[in-house]
Amino acid sequence: MKLQNHPYLCAGLCLCVVLACAATPAVFLAATDAASFNTIETVPDPYTAPTPTAEDYYILRQLAARAQNGVSEPVAEPAEIPRQGPKLYISAAKNLSTMDYADDATRTEVLDALNRLAACGAVPQDWVDQLPKDTDDGAEYRYGGVYYNLNMAFCSVDSLGFVTVRWFDGQGQDLYTRASVTIDSRTGTVVEVWFSLPADSAPPVQLPDEDALRAFAAQAGLEGLGDWAAPADSSYTCALYSANGSALIAASTHPYTGYDADRCYYSLTLQAEM
Repeated sequence: MKLQNHPYLCAGLCLCVVLACAATPAVFLAATDAASFNTIETVPDPYTAPTPTAEDYYILRQLAARAQNGVSEPVAEPAEIPRQGPKLYISAAKNLSTMDYADDATRTEVLDALNRLAACGAVPQDWVDQLPKDTDDGAEYRYGGVYYNLNMAFCSVDSLGFVTVRWFDGQGQDLYTRASVTIDSRTGTVVEVWFSLPADSAPPVQLPDEDALRAFAAQAGLEGLGDWAAPADSSYTCALYSANGSALIAASTHPYTGYDADRCYYSLTLQAEM
């Protein structure tokens, strides 16, 4: 039988040869894979997820830099900044006469942050509600020969970008900080909250529970540290500590005596443990 007399048969045989050649690599690879899957090899160093550390979190690096430089009274900025050498840390102003009036945007951001913390139980809502309304009327207080409106919030910034907003009040001849909130200007993370009121007008306050402290860690983006727990040895009765991040969250409340009056304070802080 001559193939040239049977073109369809010839085409079919050619197609079979082509298909067989094309399938050969696939059959070879399938056989190789099957042999590999049936082979078990021990990995000398199995993969383990890295443990997060303070260096993995911007806010903890900021707090560590702040703690390393110390939180002290503000110093004057040099007239000339040296081109070489370490940068000078300048802390935020703390006194009424050295702070500026806070603008509406800054005051609103801080109040919104306080209300979010109050909603999760991290700070007392009654104390947040007692902050004065931002108004131009009344509450004038003479300090250093200058009159200040204590209904307004005051603001200062340190050289690391931490913004501190404070409300002041006068009790007798004593000017004291009624509330102080410190946030990171880049992330909006709250790192410090302080309230103070006269003892006879301070609402009752209950320290936050563990869930509230964890919510405070979450607003700082630190829940990923994964090991927040009550510290074994701490002077704080209400605190969480992360060994991975070398970070402490602590809350406290206590009566104290000012220059000529009794007061009560509430404090909540996120600290880098050096």
